[in-house]
Amino acid sequence: MSALMKRVLTAAAAVPVVLACLYWGRWAFYGLVLMASLLAMSELKNMLNQMGIVVSAPLLYTAAFIFQTSVAWREELWLPHIVFFVFLAVAAFELFSVPARPFARGGATLLAVFYGAFMPSHFLLLRAKAHGFELLLLVLLGTWAADTGAYFIGSRWGRRRLAPTISPNKSVEGAVGGLVGASLVVGYLHSFLQLQLLPGWILGLIVGAAAIIGDLFESILKREAGVKDSGKILPGHGGILDRIDSLLFAVPVVYYFVRWLA
Repeated sequence: MSALMKRVLTAAAAVPVVLACLYWGRWAFYGLVLMASLLAMSELKNMLNQMGIVVSAPLLYTAAFIFQTSVAWREELWLPHIVFFVFLAVAAFELFSVPARPFARGGATLLAVFYGAFMPSHFLLLRAKAHGFELLLLVLLGTWAADTGAYFIGSRWGRRRLAPTISPNKSVEGAVGGLVGASLVVGYLHSFLQLQLLPGWILGLIVGAAAIIGDLFESILKREAGVKDSGKILPGHGGILDRIDSLLFAVPVVYYFVRWLA
């Protein structure tokens, strides 16, 4: 089976499930986000292992569970407390480890927790907001438009490298195409849904820029770990982080804009 066919079949199976959980919200969406967070933690742990940094798997998985469960139950209320206790747990783990590696292992553990648990919790936070379903749909489609625009414009007219040391295939022209695509799609959906936020095209630019940064950040992680994909759980797509890397930045950015503008 070709790689393209695998991608199409995987998307055909996954998209309806994601949209159904997003529509139902509450515990259905919580289960989806928790599963994604746990899978992301597994992929981050494996990438760290590739670099000789063996982190505590129970700590990573526990953090993913606590972040998503507390947010689903009490939204933002307990987040500062959880961040503090996660830091305390990582510090205690290093204090009683021989040899202690607070920068290499402790820092890597905290990065994994924030990237694989804290950032995904914003999916639940945004869904809990007024018009949360519409907002998340807007971010999902805006991110897809950014990725699609960047791919088609970049492959056709891309000449200048955007970040040659991080991802040589990405171009400045592709990034501009992604921003334009996100701006058009989000702008249209924003006016159609009649959301009282920023002008739609500006929100689209913000979504597009965050999506590009998220994609590049995961590329940095994979480059340092020396892997092509973050995992293999999604045939034709790689790992879960390969699919949600852009969203991990775009969703929190939109959430905080909504929160500040409310």
